[in-house]
Order: sequence, then C-alpha cells, then structure tokens
Amino acid sequence: MGKLPVSTDITPAEKSVYVRWLPNGLPAAGYIVLQNSADRAFDVNKIVTPNYQSVAIYQTVTDGESSKMVKHDKFTIPAKGEFAFVPGQYHLMFTKPTHVITPGDHVRVMFYLGDGKVVFKIKMPVRTSPELY
Repeated sequence: MGKLPVSTDITPAEKSVYVRWLPNGLPAAGYIVLQNSADRAFDVNKIVTPNYQSVAIYQTVTDGESSKMVKHDKFTIPAKGEFAFVPGQYHLMFTKPTHVITPGDHVRVMFYLGDGKVVFKIKMPVRTSPELY
C-alpha cells in the first residue's frame, strides 16, 4: 500500500501550533488553527499520533459562571475558511503518552477524513506555554 494522499489545501496558521506540556504524563492540550484554501469543506473525524495512546476533540462550553468540556467526534474545516483549536474554545486532548515527552519534543499528528484519507500531517512542538515561540 502506498502513501496516503495529503491535501495541500490545509495549512496551519503561523505560530498557532503547539502542545501544552504538563508533567508526570498528565493529559496535554493541543492547539492549532487549520486554514482551508479549497472550494470544499473537509470533515475530519479521526486524529492519531504515535506519541499518545489517544487523541480526542474537546470544546470548552461556558454556561454562566461554570464551564465544562464537551467531547466531539469530528470537526469541519469550512471551504475558504479555518477551524481553530485555541485555549478556552476547542482543543485536542492527548492522553497516555507512549514515551516520556518533554518541552522541546514534537508530537506527530495525522488528521483523517471520513473516507480514511489523511488530510493533514504535522509535527506539533511541545511547549510549557504558547509564549515560548
């Protein structure tokens, strides 16, 4: 089986990409703004990485004074638009690292379409905070 096609229509916004590191193998949050230059939307319903056992999509929802995290099975990058994983809104939740991960490392992440094709691949830098660019 050959390489899966990767769309050249999907790119990250500059300086939007990082995984926020937490010590002791705690779950880490991933942030990225994905821009779509294509004339069609992309539904992403599977995200994998060899660096963590699982990756999930969460949205922080605020109701009055309380907030909660809501898990989603997919997200859509609109045609000629973007989808943002940013603090306080959507984030990728990386759980159970497969090896010791420290600031300065990179997490390899693949985003898949519903038909199983890879739509985007990236190495996300691991940081203690987004200010460390």
